[in-house]
Amino acid sequence: MGCRDMEKCEEAAKDIRGTTLNPHVYACHLDLASLKSVRQFAERMKREQQRVDVLINNAGVMRCPAGRTEDGFDMQLGVNHLGHFLLTNLLLDQLKESAPSRVINLTSLAHVVGKMDFVDLNWEKRKFDTKQAYCQSKLANVLFTRELAKRLGGESAGGRGVGVCGREYGLGARW
Repeated sequence: MGCRDMEKCEEAAKDIRGTTLNPHVYACHLDLASLKSVRQFAERMKREQQRVDVLINNAGVMRCPAGRTEDGFDMQLGVNHLGHFLLTNLLLDQLKESAPSRVINLTSLAHVVGKMDFVDLNWEKRKFDTKQAYCQSKLANVLFTRELAKRLGGESAGGRGVGVCGREYGLGARW
């Protein structure tokens, strides 16, 4: 498990180990607002884990005030999308080697009203709108998930490769 707050991460990992009786639940630092942290986490996974069977991209921020990640991206786009995008791509070879494996990207219904402004992803040329920034980040999740599934051969990949699917919070909807 990759988490920004290691105290909460250790507590959650302990609970999961106790509930599932699986001793192989590890807590590792990961700050999705830092591409350096994402790269360090991926390198650690490659070094310490032989397999990556499932990657669940679930972390995020919602409707926060205007702000920037360590790398200068809009906070919501950076944390909700770019961090997951980079992590998935850095672990993709390991996911392929562990096939059949799966990538699950969680998002929200907010993607429906999201609009991608490829000219101004970072809200530098227009007035910042926390709701629209969030919706844009969620739409980016959906677009990435669909393209990744297409490139890897569909949602389930027929058990031959890396399956990719998306889920929306609260609705259990799949796309």
